[in-house]
Amino acid sequence: MEETHEILLRVEDLSVSFEGKNFVQAVEHVSLEVRAGDRLCIIGETGSGKSILLLAILRLLSPTAKVSGKAFYRDKDLFALTEKQLDAIRGSRISYVPQGSGNGMNPLLKVGFQVAEPMIAHRGMKRKEAESRAVELLKSFRLDREETIAKQYPFTYSGGMRQRALIAMGISAGAEVLFADEPTKGLDETRVKLTAEAFNALEGKTLVCVTHDLGFARSVSSRVSVMYAANQVEAASTEELFRNPLHPYTRDMLAAMPENGLHFRPGYAPAHSDAGTAGCKYALRCDRCSEKCRETPPLFDLGGHQVRCWQYA
Repeated sequence: MEETHEILLRVEDLSVSFEGKNFVQAVEHVSLEVRAGDRLCIIGETGSGKSILLLAILRLLSPTAKVSGKAFYRDKDLFALTEKQLDAIRGSRISYVPQGSGNGMNPLLKVGFQVAEPMIAHRGMKRKEAESRAVELLKSFRLDREETIAKQYPFTYSGGMRQRALIAMGISAGAEVLFADEPTKGLDETRVKLTAEAFNALEGKTLVCVTHDLGFARSVSSRVSVMYAANQVEAASTEELFRNPLHPYTRDMLAAMPENGLHFRPGYAPAHSDAGTAGCKYALRCDRCSEKCRETPPLFDLGGHQVRCWQYA
């Protein structure tokens, strides 16, 4: 009998725009489900809307953002909760690791206390007990001399060490869903590998990770969702997507991976330049474009492999 997992996070028709002098359509009609134990990576280049999607779900965007659609955590409507109710979920049930090579840490506070702080705030632990637990968490990420470095400030850590400490902070209060925004940004190959090992060591955690690093996504995820120009254009299991990419953008993106020869087609332009345009967002760059592509394609479901392309109508 096939094992089923409870849906922890459900996003329905989520759109985000920024209005003003320069209108920006950042996310457009994105829907997704995340089940307990899922390891979902949302991939795409800079400007595709990946990070905005995470921030919108957690209601961390600025007041200038216009958000529509719905987002549920265990059937709780996140957009209908009060700030107090939402604070009981953020950090405690859903944690967020910001991008920036661990630069999201407070430079004025010792690392051990920062890892312990969510346990004090959300679990009511005493500071001494929480800091002792923080050392154990740091040990699980193999930072070395954890009792000593827990008493040090973030500037004494390398970028990779800060990133792993941020992940430890994210899970310290027992959150079951971890949001990670570009966790390998600015890291060298060795530190990317260490960060991947840290994520793969998170047994029992549900992961939603935004990244433009396709190799990293492949190594830590069970499912992948591809975004282009504010749209979700393809979604499948990691194995299926890398073995059999269907959307022209996904195929072009995978062809551009170093191990595949960096074969992006000439004339390619950034994803954000097509956001908000009519029809298929990738039509102007697609070598299989037809007259039908003047219309916006739906997300076709081909037995669990979803793709937004008229070729599969």
